[in-house]
Amino acid sequence: MKRLAPLFALTAVLAVVVFVILKARFGKQDAAEESTENTEGTASKSKSGPRDFAKSKAGLIRTTDPEKGALVDPNAPATQLGEYIVARDKALEKWQKTKIDAEWEGLALQEAMADLAGRYGLKTELDPGTAGKTVTFRVEQLEAITALDQITKTANLSWVVNASGELWIMPTEKLTTYAPPVWFDLKELWAAREAVLTDRNAGVVREPALAKKLRDLAIAGRAIPAGDIPALLSFLSQVTEVNYVMRPTERPPALPPLAPMEGETVDSFLRRALEPVSYTFTVTADSVIVLSKEQEEAEKKEEAGREAEGKRRIEAEKEFFRKQVNVGGENLSLRALAEGLAAALNVPLVVDPRSARRSANYTFKAIDRPAQEVVDIMKKGCPVEVTWREGKLWVLAPEDLHEGTSK
Repeated sequence: MKRLAPLFALTAVLAVVVFVILKARFGKQDAAEESTENTEGTASKSKSGPRDFAKSKAGLIRTTDPEKGALVDPNAPATQLGEYIVARDKALEKWQKTKIDAEWEGLALQEAMADLAGRYGLKTELDPGTAGKTVTFRVEQLEAITALDQITKTANLSWVVNASGELWIMPTEKLTTYAPPVWFDLKELWAAREAVLTDRNAGVVREPALAKKLRDLAIAGRAIPAGDIPALLSFLSQVTEVNYVMRPTERPPALPPLAPMEGETVDSFLRRALEPVSYTFTVTADSVIVLSKEQEEAEKKEEAGREAEGKRRIEAEKEFFRKQVNVGGENLSLRALAEGLAAALNVPLVVDPRSARRSANYTFKAIDRPAQEVVDIMKKGCPVEVTWREGKLWVLAPEDLHEGTSK
């Protein structure tokens, strides 16, 4: 037994030595791994230049900084739609910057347009089919482009800038004669933008500043004799410097005599004047729209229908972007990445002119993933709105969504 004691002691010493060696070796490795884990999330922040790689289950994802990605790449080719938009904007620049005064009573359209050309340099070309059309229009300091819309709609006409940059007015059925093919692409783009904006703002009501002005602006005046609504609106436009537009109707009602205005607000007076004939008004950013209560009710139903359709569209889009796709590559432009996504989803693609020339750049590994993840990657490299509607994938510039869609 005594002989075995030294052997046991030696075994114990060797066990301690082995334990110390293993502890030293694997303890350092664990510490290194822990250090890596703690610094991994901040590694990209310490680097300079373009946005650095971020870890994902697919490996590394690299995009440009959003501010740099938003810039136009001077080497990116202009699109045909983009070139038409530039020409169209140039033709309409003066119409958008000029405010007009007009007091036309049954004036021939040709004479009305000649008046605008003579006084403001606003030129139009008229199709022979517009002969015989008359205009009754009374406004003060209304944007010319808005006036053009209202005049043509009231007369059942349309207007368009053709491929040569000329502004033409024509009967609506002749629109295709003057509108270049790319104009219909632009019209489709407008519709997509408007739908996206409507979906974003569903349930949000923003009161125009003009509505508050009508409630605050008090007027005083003589009694108003019986008469028609256009005459009343002409009187109000003179004393309030507000634009009033009446929805077209075959038989405008006759108003009863009205008691004198004694410091009454415009809002209150209009309601008092229109209530007896079942008319009312709505307020836009720059005009007061007078219409029958029946028309108002119909418009409210249309609006409710559009909101319900918008909700269905949002749910359908979410479901669509759950589809698995295999998209990726090195140094992809926004347009190239969008083309890859559309191909993977097997749908047509529309990229608006601004987005088509972004400087955004993407590098990431192609693996199977939901399409929404690719959309999220797109948004990391530049401002972009990606939507699916009417069976097409749309890539839109967010800063363009607020722009008017006047046609």
